Order: sequence, then C-alpha cells, then structure tokens
Amino acid sequence: MAATLSDIAKLAGVSAVTVSYVLNNKNRVSDATKAKVLEAAKSLNYVPNRAAKMLASKSTKHICLVISGPDYEYLTNPYIYKLVNGIGATLEKQGYELTLRMATADNERAFIQGELNSNLYDGVLVWGTRMDDESFLSLFNQRKPLVSIARDHDSSEVNAVLVEHYQSAYRMTEYLIQSGHKKIMFLGRLEAMKATRDRFEGYRQALLDNGIEFLDEWAFAADYYQEDAYRIVAEMENIDFDAIFAGSDLMAIGAMKALLEKGLSIPQDVAVAGFDNIPNSDMLPVSLTTVDTPIYKLGEQSADMLISIIEDKETERKLELGTELMIRASA
Repeated sequence: MAATLSDIAKLAGVSAVTVSYVLNNKNRVSDATKAKVLEAAKSLNYVPNRAAKMLASKSTKHICLVISGPDYEYLTNPYIYKLVNGIGATLEKQGYELTLRMATADNERAFIQGELNSNLYDGVLVWGTRMDDESFLSLFNQRKPLVSIARDHDSSEVNAVLVEHYQSAYRMTEYLIQSGHKKIMFLGRLEAMKATRDRFEGYRQALLDNGIEFLDEWAFAADYYQEDAYRIVAEMENIDFDAIFAGSDLMAIGAMKALLEKGLSIPQDVAVAGFDNIPNSDMLPVSLTTVDTPIYKLGEQSADMLISIIEDKETERKLELGTELMIRASA
C-alpha cells in the first residue's frame, strides 16, 4: 500500500501539515525538520499523488503545443522535430510536461480554442496556423496563456517568439541579385499572415532598392509545403526565371524537384534559395542555399516565455531572433 502524508508524519515525529509544507517546498520549517521529513519519505518510498497535487496547486504542470498543417507533415517535417526538441527540453528542466496536439487548417481556430478552455493545461503554444489575423488575435483573449511561435500580429496582446522575417528575406534577395540574378520568382505570397507578408515585402523591397522593377506575376501564392510548390513549378510551360526564392525550405525542395524533372540544372539554369535551414537541407543532391533560423532556440524561448507568463514572472511579450544566410550549391 502506498505511503501517505500521515505515515511520513508518524515516522518523522511531526504533523501532517509540516510534511505537506516540506514536500511542497514551503519555507515554513527548519532545515533539521525538513531533513527528518525527507528521510522519512525516502525510507517509505513515498510517491506524490500528482492528481492531488494539481488540485491543491490549481496547476497541471502541463503545456499543450498545437501544430497546424497537413497530416503528413506532423512526423516528416524536420522543422517540427527540431522545434519540439527545443520546447521539450526547456519544459523538462522547469518541471513541466508537454502534450502535442494536431490541428488542420479547416478546424484550427475552434481546435485551439478548445485547448485553451481545457483544464488539462496551464498554457498553450501554437505553430503553423494559417487563419486570418483577426481570428488569430481572438485566441489571445482566452482565460489561458498562449504564445505564438514564429507568427506575429501588430497587437500588443499577442505573445510571440519570432525570427527576422522581413530583414532575412531582404538579405537573401539581395544576395541573389548580387550573384547576377535579375528575374527572381517568389514562392509563398500569403496575405493572411504578417510573417508571410513580411517575407514577401522583404523580397519585393530588395528588388526595388536594387533597381529591379517588381511585377505581380513574379510572386505566387503557395502554402509553404513542398507539394504546392512542386505543383506550381511543374505546371509552368516555360521557366523564364533565373532564380526562385521560396518562403520555406519545404517549398524550395518542391520547386527543385519540379525543375530537375524538367531537365533544368540547379543553379546553372535556375538558382534556388529557401528559408528555415531545416535539418539535412545541406544533404540534398544540390545543397540548399537558405536562411538559417534558430529553430531549436525558437522552441526554447517560446517555452520559457509561456512558463514566465504562467508563473507571473517578468518577461518580454515579443522576442525576435536573428538569422544567417547559409550559402550553398543551389544559389
């Protein structure tokens, strides 16, 4: 039979209340008494009742991460793997557990609201949402803390850990221009989200600042996954661009596959650049030039921010991480 607080109290010669103070790290007993209680608990192989502890503290010590995207992405996307590792390691250090939940674009708003209303979690992290900005903002008016990973909103109500979207896209486009490319296609023009708008605007402004007129037909809406990018490039009758800048590495990989199937050489015929530096992007048949975003650190900082909000600690509510260009064989 499992040991109880009363059993420990009897063995240590103290009250059950004192045992409770010691086991819950309340600084209300002397070091000598604390040592006696801990020794008694150890000798009785005491295991805390997690459910009871949750009820007493009104804390679950559980965090929910909601990832939104196509079903196949959950286990195959190397970005997610690295991000979850960063989140999980940080939560473990601070005594929290992680639950991973999957949403899709057609139900993500209701799904995330459901998790925010759940009694199972102290807070929620979200990544990959495609909903419009107004719907996204509404999620931050719930009763539970929420932190967005890599997606921002102009409102100060939004807690987010971000990367340099605009500046990074600008620098990559400028690199392509300086490498001799004048007609650069952009994959991933999505108006619904600030992050994707910023990547597109960074690309467009770099063209203009370097004396290249931007044409609307140079930019293509795509969902940031490889299948959509592959379809767009594969369906083109003539590829008259000399470079493709994709808003994600997954789209860059889809574009590269379509180019190679058309018999084109990378980068001799068309240069390709991506964004994210997902694991193994340097191991492709033509290693991918890309923007290196600190994915693991993004996970760490997002978890840290959420825990600080939950525990009412001082914390920045918007944090932007820097990036680097990784110049490889594809551009």
